[in-house]
Amino acid sequence: MTNERSAHAPFEVSEGLREIGQAIRAARLRRRQPASDLASRVGVSLPTLRKLEKGDPSVSLGVFARAVWTLGLFPAVRRAVCPENDHLAASIETSRLPSRARRPRELNLDDL
Repeated sequence: MTNERSAHAPFEVSEGLREIGQAIRAARLRRRQPASDLASRVGVSLPTLRKLEKGDPSVSLGVFARAVWTLGLFPAVRRAVCPENDHLAASIETSRLPSRARRPRELNLDDL
């Protein structure tokens, strides 16, 4: 059954969640870790872990964070969302730079 929230998600979001879920599953399998073991270590039920690995948008961000931390992938996630990696924001800031620099006005203490 399709969740009402997932029905309204943009395609890129739905597809991205599916890819992220597949990456988590691949990381688990590469570590030769059974799903039941990872679910136990993350503190969720096996069906919840399966939802995460399928990219279900109803799985909480906390479950995602605990799963990637348990798999040793949390530093990469933190780097991915670091402000220094936000190229769109940097582009916007650059486009708003003044076209020329002006000398600051001298402060006259008598005017205070």
